[in-house]
Amino acid sequence: MGEFEKYVTHALGVKIPEEYAVFMEKYGNKLAVDPLSQESWISGLGDRDFVVGTTQAFRSGVPGFSPDNIVIGYLGLKTVVVNKTYEEIYNYVMLDAKTGTILSVDSLGAREVIARDFDEWVGSELLRAKLKERYESTLTVVMFDNETKAEQARENLMKLQHQGHIDLEDMVVVIKKPDGDVQLHQAHKVARRGGLAGSITGLIVGSIFFTPLIGAVLGGIAGAALSSALVDIGIDDQFVKELSHKFKPGCSALFTLVRKADPERVKGAFLGFGGKVLVNTFNREREAQIQAVLDAAGAEPE
Repeated sequence: MGEFEKYVTHALGVKIPEEYAVFMEKYGNKLAVDPLSQESWISGLGDRDFVVGTTQAFRSGVPGFSPDNIVIGYLGLKTVVVNKTYEEIYNYVMLDAKTGTILSVDSLGAREVIARDFDEWVGSELLRAKLKERYESTLTVVMFDNETKAEQARENLMKLQHQGHIDLEDMVVVIKKPDGDVQLHQAHKVARRGGLAGSITGLIVGSIFFTPLIGAVLGGIAGAALSSALVDIGIDDQFVKELSHKFKPGCSALFTLVRKADPERVKGAFLGFGGKVLVNTFNREREAQIQAVLDAAGAEPE
């Protein structure tokens, strides 16, 4: 039993799932003691003192709060109706130690399942944190369910680049042909690529692969290992190739590293464009904003 597990078991009297215990032993010292007001290495997750203190507060302040539940992070503010008026209350991440399920729970005790287990929930956030450590620029990967869409997206970005509305460090188009052949097009490159630097093996798992579009274009991806992926300058071909070989035939993807951009100009160029954001390293909110632009119903991209 590791130090984190001993600490939580002693303080809260609950046995925590192994995957969460292993994660906290490895990364717990990188997390914020107060993720409500501090930026945490994994967005919203708190360190061991946050877990113990917040769980104890819920146990004493929320009627019927189960002793099998522990509060592990903060999700943000949530709007609810109280006495016919709108109020904002705190919303947290909760782990059911008995089943391993991850739930949202607000300060009134209302809860909702958001992932089947901790590994599924944390997968995309752990990937984002690892990528942010390697890049000053923002890495975004968007996948499309046909062969031509990524090239169209590349053309849109090049127009924005020429107009001075975006500063691209690197851009790669991937096409997965019907026969399974993977074609890589180094569409834009301004920096020399270095050697392989480290590994993100096994990080691309969980929630980013359980959506309708991903189910349509990916085959056998959940839990797949990716290794030797990223470098300090540019996007390494090995990362792109290993990820692309997991796609189903007939799709395309665009990998970009962006130093800076005019968000309104980018929004205008991609409103209703379609596609699925696999990851955006800036933060979860930015990723959701990009997805909302791509999904905009009835909109015609410029």
